[in-house]
Amino acid sequence: MCKKPTESPVVSVSSPPPSAPEGGMTRADVKKIANPDSHLLLIIHDKVYNMTNWQDEHPGGHLTMRALSGRDATDSFLQNHPKVVRKMLPKFLYCDLKDPENGVDEATIAFRELTVKMEEAGMFQTDYTFYYKMGARLAVHFALMLYLALSSDNFYAHCASGALLGLFWQQIAFVGHDLGHNGISHSIATDSKMALFLANFLTGIGMSWWKRSHNVHHIVTNSIDYDPDIQHLPVFAVSPKYLEGPVFSKFYNAYMTLNSAAHVLVGVQHYLYYPVMAFARINLYIQSILHLAGIGAYSLKEKVYRRDLQALMLIGFYGWYSALLMALPDKSSRWAFFLLSHNVAGILHVQITLSHFAMAVHEGVTYDDSSNGFLWTQMEGSMDVDCPLWMDWFHGGLHLQVVHHLWPRIPRHNLRKCQGMLKEFIKQYPHLKYYEYGFIEANGIMLKKLKETSKSAKSFSELFKDSINMAG
Repeated sequence: MCKKPTESPVVSVSSPPPSAPEGGMTRADVKKIANPDSHLLLIIHDKVYNMTNWQDEHPGGHLTMRALSGRDATDSFLQNHPKVVRKMLPKFLYCDLKDPENGVDEATIAFRELTVKMEEAGMFQTDYTFYYKMGARLAVHFALMLYLALSSDNFYAHCASGALLGLFWQQIAFVGHDLGHNGISHSIATDSKMALFLANFLTGIGMSWWKRSHNVHHIVTNSIDYDPDIQHLPVFAVSPKYLEGPVFSKFYNAYMTLNSAAHVLVGVQHYLYYPVMAFARINLYIQSILHLAGIGAYSLKEKVYRRDLQALMLIGFYGWYSALLMALPDKSSRWAFFLLSHNVAGILHVQITLSHFAMAVHEGVTYDDSSNGFLWTQMEGSMDVDCPLWMDWFHGGLHLQVVHHLWPRIPRHNLRKCQGMLKEFIKQYPHLKYYEYGFIEANGIMLKKLKETSKSAKSFSELFKDSINMAG
């Protein structure tokens, strides 16, 4: 990626915001005056809040706030923060909003009322027996993996052990996902401490890097220039927009590479998808290290939760994984173990991308009003995957992405109930489209979209002509 030097991943506030007008501001006023560098203003309900000096302290990362600067952040804020955080808002009050009902439709109001009812019904409360049972199952799973790896010289036992580790990583990632949304203890401190061990030490994926990326994904879902979960040039492009000219990634703070290699790879991306997903985990290792080291798109000045301990946990992961590999008797077993552990874990990357790659994308930030607000953004950019109840363990909640994106803090074991409530809700509002497909059908839809986008890539002959023209 080519860096844009005028941008900075770490915010430097150069001047205080202008004094708030006594009579308040309209939505148009807020959008006009808001500037994330000097006066980051967010609308929440009938108030305007000045978050300029808080953005670098925000546990969800500064970009989640900067993306919504000047816009209505009501639903994004409510769905991603528990009540205890909401009590902090008064100290950031800037002024009243003159036209709180302007641009807020009936469906959005009803959605907020439904959320209150769900909170009162206990949908946001954790059933800890669910996680106790899961913890016991995963402990047995890990022990069996170690037993097969270390107690036998049989090559096929080592293959089975590698596959079991890949499945273990997939399952642990689901728990890490729950913790990343503070969806288990509902305490950011407690869930973050647990995630340090489960994510960094057991899987090698940096908890803080993942949260930095995932929080942005939840706010600006499927935004071409904001959402890192669909920014995969030079390998994948989910929209022809990526191939029309260099797109500047707000997340990576760089222009995404658009060269001959990108056109060649995107041209066959529907064939590359599964092979790339089989090894996609390696990129997550790299991004985790770069983030903690403050290299590239990341900065050492960026506030990171326990950077030192996270680094130590990652070192611990590479230590135990390397030791396990070396304990195997020969190169064949080691390579088989390495490949199978990563390839089986690659199922997770299919599950992560499936619900968004196939869906609509947009440029910039939405949230102008209810026509493209929180409900529209999450439902248009996500799909649910239909599967039998007994397969829920395999998908770990990622098959209910629409429900999860609308209510990120709801514990996984309540998502099924909430899906039923959502389906009843949208019956009243036909303009809201709910997408749900079976797992095989969803894969087919996604591959079809990748194939359609691949047609926008230049052919070898076009690339050759371009190179001749440039040489001339």
